[in-house]
Amino acid sequence: MLRSTAGARQVSRNSGFARSSAAAIAAAFALSAAPADAQVSDVADATVLGWSLSNLRIGLRFAPDYMGSDDYRLRPSGSINISRRGRQPTFGAPDDGVSLGLFGGQDWSAGLSGRWRSGRDDDGDLKGFAKIDGTVEAGAFVNYWPKDWLRLRGEARHGFGGHGAWVTDLGADFIWREAPLVVSVGPRLSWGEDKFIRTYFSVDPADAARSPFGITPYAPDGAAWTAGLVVSAERRVSRHWSVAAVGQYRRLLGDAADSPIVADLGSPDQFSATLGVRYTLGR
Repeated sequence: MLRSTAGARQVSRNSGFARSSAAAIAAAFALSAAPADAQVSDVADATVLGWSLSNLRIGLRFAPDYMGSDDYRLRPSGSINISRRGRQPTFGAPDDGVSLGLFGGQDWSAGLSGRWRSGRDDDGDLKGFAKIDGTVEAGAFVNYWPKDWLRLRGEARHGFGGHGAWVTDLGADFIWREAPLVVSVGPRLSWGEDKFIRTYFSVDPADAARSPFGITPYAPDGAAWTAGLVVSAERRVSRHWSVAAVGQYRRLLGDAADSPIVADLGSPDQFSATLGVRYTLGR
């Protein structure tokens, strides 16, 4: 019964991908063509209590509707890095989220980090499921540069609202610079404690009874793990502005991948594509 509608959903998903991808490309190039360098530079160069904007990314992201979904949607995305005035910006990965640098040396930096994790509605494949609110995740990060072409990063954050759990992200970025291009590629590994996996991947008896797809209750055990890869390419178009394209792949592992939400209604393979612009201070 679950798989009988897969063909129809696949056709709808593919046509939606084409329309949304075209919209994302048009929007990203419209943003990059805007002559805003002088206007935004005056604002971003301003110092507030010794702090200033180092990196700002704004774009459109085509990604799964929710973790484990095989339906995709277009939504805004962005990241921001704030550091002490006078510290030269180096590299910011497209999935860094919000970073506030507090400490640092020649080959390392550390500070506060934050992210917004979207909630989940009770429609589509999850009709009848309880809604999940969005989550503000706040914590800390550490960056380490063993080489000028290699950055290692770790984050630990706690969720407020939504899942209310601890999560960690580990990553490495291999960076190639050849003006006006910057290309990076690197692996990712994410972990979420048991409260996290229960929030997003469990199916309680009430959910199963309300679902029109005949799924069975499911109680995951342990933590949630995902592994993946991020690829980014930027082309600088002015002193401060770059046009960027990002591709990302994540694979849900273990009990998260075995959940009926993923195995029967979605997919453990999670792809995303982002087009946008990046502002970098001090280049």
